[in-house]
Amino acid sequence: MQGSKAVLRAGEGRSVEDALDYVAVWNAAFLHSDDLGEAIDAFADRRPPEFGGR
Repeated sequence: MQGSKAVLRAGEGRSVEDALDYVAVWNAAFLHSDDLGEAIDAFADRRPPEFGGR
């Protein structure tokens, strides 16, 4: 939730193109996190995720 709010705040006063570029960079930062892999695995296994903050 905090990340969504941060992205929305960052988009204020920017053009749509600049705001979308910001969102793309923000999202790309999470592609290498262990928690994203855990979320995908948990979803596939139909179990609650166990996030470690990594």
